[in-house]
Amino acid sequence: MPFPVTTQGSQQAQTDLAGPKETDCLLTQKLVETLKPFGVFEEEEELQLRHNLATEKALTL
Repeated sequence: MPFPVTTQGSQQAQTDLAGPKETDCLLTQKLVETLKPFGVFEEEEELQLRHNLATEKALTL
């Protein structure tokens, strides 16, 4: 589902409730494949570690 359009901090109604088109999915996959060699995506272990650290910090506040 697309994110709502926001303007100057106020939320507006979504412009489209339809899912992504097939061409959108293909372009997204091409983008992911292009960016992977540059290391811009976290591995699952890195994501879990960051999540756990953020959770621990939030609990100490």
